[in-house]
Amino acid sequence: MRTGSTGGWSSMNVRLYLLAVAHLVAAARRPGQAGEREEERETEARSGRTTCRLYCRVGIGFHLQIHPDGRVNGSHEADRLSVLELFAVSQGVIGIRGVYSNRFLAMNKKGRLHATESFTADCKFRERFQENSYNTYASVLHWNRRTGRQWFVALNKRGKAKMGSSPRVKVQHVSTHFLPRVGEGDSGGGERGFAVTGGKGDDGRRETLHKPPPKAPPTPKPKVQEGTRPRQVKYWPKYRFG
Repeated sequence: MRTGSTGGWSSMNVRLYLLAVAHLVAAARRPGQAGEREEERETEARSGRTTCRLYCRVGIGFHLQIHPDGRVNGSHEADRLSVLELFAVSQGVIGIRGVYSNRFLAMNKKGRLHATESFTADCKFRERFQENSYNTYASVLHWNRRTGRQWFVALNKRGKAKMGSSPRVKVQHVSTHFLPRVGEGDSGGGERGFAVTGGKGDDGRRETLHKPPPKAPPTPKPKVQEGTRPRQVKYWPKYRFG
């Protein structure tokens, strides 16, 4: 009986000892895995992604496009190159990926927009909701160190990507304002309808824009042969006497 009791206590002590060692090992690994945890957070954040198009109202209006060769520009017509995936990296910071090109929007140290195959610090943008219901996207890594002015994603009136470092690219300018448009069909065959939302801070209201229904064809008029006149019928009043 004494041996069985001692064996039971020994087994319990071994379990407690192994549990304590496991906690110590886990605590020792946490400080050295900051980089891995950052990558895990970015991967988990992509689960809450949003597929949409970013519409800039500069000029005649352009949709932001990301090409497979790394070019970034705008197109008036909505096609498959303008279908983008927006995913959160941290609070207020997002990444933008072209669904068709499978490349990430990025801004280099000179303020030039381009697309990369891998997600880096150049691909992080700070999303801000403006008073006119449009959004602005400023680079997190690059800005003017001397004046503190941010560098924004912008398009000019011809649909070309503007340099974010340009003094004319400001938060008040229409070239930096983008409206997320969630499309019903992303095959690039044209816009059949869009649910326009205000992005962050949206009160939940949606305004759906649809094309007007086709007009009914006009009623055809009776054809009259040339050289003939329509027959006239005269009606005489009838009188009854008595």
